[in-house]
Amino acid sequence: MSRLVPSGRAGAWGRLAAGALLAGAMLTVGASPAMADTVISINPENVPTTAADFTQKCDPNLGGGPYENEDVWVFNLPGSNPPTDEFVTVTGTWSTPSGTVTRTIPTAQDSALVNNMGTSKAWIVLPAGWTLTGATAVVTGTERFFVLTHTCAASNPQVRPSLSLTKKGAPASGLKAGDVVTYTYTVTNTSTGTTSSITGITVADDTVTGITCVATSLAPGASTTCTGKYTVTAADVAAGKIVNVAQASGLFGQQTVPSNKATFTVTTQKPQASLSIDKKARVDSDCREKCENDGFAAKGDKIHYTYRVTNTGTVTITDVAVNDPTAGPVVCNSTTLAPGTSTDCHAVKPYVVTHSDVKRGKVVNTARATGKFGSQTVVSDPATVTVCIRHGKHDHRKDHDKGHDKDHDKDHDKDHGKDHDKDHDKDHGKLPVTGDDTGGTLALGGGLLAAGSLLLGASRFRRRAGSTL
Repeated sequence: MSRLVPSGRAGAWGRLAAGALLAGAMLTVGASPAMADTVISINPENVPTTAADFTQKCDPNLGGGPYENEDVWVFNLPGSNPPTDEFVTVTGTWSTPSGTVTRTIPTAQDSALVNNMGTSKAWIVLPAGWTLTGATAVVTGTERFFVLTHTCAASNPQVRPSLSLTKKGAPASGLKAGDVVTYTYTVTNTSTGTTSSITGITVADDTVTGITCVATSLAPGASTTCTGKYTVTAADVAAGKIVNVAQASGLFGQQTVPSNKATFTVTTQKPQASLSIDKKARVDSDCREKCENDGFAAKGDKIHYTYRVTNTGTVTITDVAVNDPTAGPVVCNSTTLAPGTSTDCHAVKPYVVTHSDVKRGKVVNTARATGKFGSQTVVSDPATVTVCIRHGKHDHRKDHDKGHDKDHDKDHDKDHGKDHDKDHDKDHGKLPVTGDDTGGTLALGGGLLAAGSLLLGASRFRRRAGSTL
């Protein structure tokens, strides 16, 4: 599309060049230096606005128009006196359906500076419906501000209602189960070609519920803030992050207007998958009342093993099981454990004490809990239980029994001796005691011994005599 260039533009540039030469000549002869360029802002009363909402004037010397689906914007530097006071550049900021854009005159396409129409002016042609939100200019001279003097709106501007959405969450990292994330949503009406508001604005999030907005009706260019809260779950921790998607929507008349989809990611603590196991043994003896219920085993006794497995990590563990080679197969009440929960397990069959166990003096076995976290295999630290054989070499009671039996026998013999003598005397009576007990006893014994000897000698004498006859 062709653009009209002001006929006096070449002459203005010629005068500007001549002025520059004159300034150079003045500097050569020692004149005062030229005033430095300054930056000024647009009159704040001129923004924000769309071209269709501003003063309309279509000037062939200032951008021309009207054009189909394009707006012309014209800026003026009041009180300027080119070539000493004029625009050097004009930079504007516009809100568009795709975001904020900036354009600088005269470097942007379809833009120009005009300095031969009284005051210094600038124009630019842009897509229809954009909203001017601010502008600055670099100028020579002492002007304090500039203005948007008029626009030439598109001949048939296309109405484009739209919403934009941005999203963020806090805290955004290091989260654990039970923590609360607050999500903040910013909804902006980015409609073009209209001044009508979008109403009934809401925000939907695939993870967060109960989102509320400060305002639910927005004019073009206006924004509102919405908030929602979410409580982190164990599943989120297991995943390592929370990625959720939100979208705003509203009504433009009877038309539903959706926003872009906004995504935000928060990260959780590094998943920790771990198990612990506690193990117990109970001895069931066949000898019943004849054996002590002391926890020791003997050959043929049955040992029943039970276990308690606990999830000590931060993630849910599945396929929970117990591996105990000595006890054999083990069954558990639950095979899925959430963080902090436990399950009880037991060996399917009791272990029967063998002759080899008796020779070793004890039964020792070790168990581990296992499970799955995704593709990861989780294994607990080992738990070992030892059952000693009754009266075996690892029966710690033997040392106690030996000392106890020795003392018991000593005391028993002492007491039993006293009682036996007492009872014997009672049954057989006591010998009569005359004079000294010791002397009498020896004398009586000696006499009996002598008499016995004489009788023995006489008997032998008779046998020899008989044999010679």
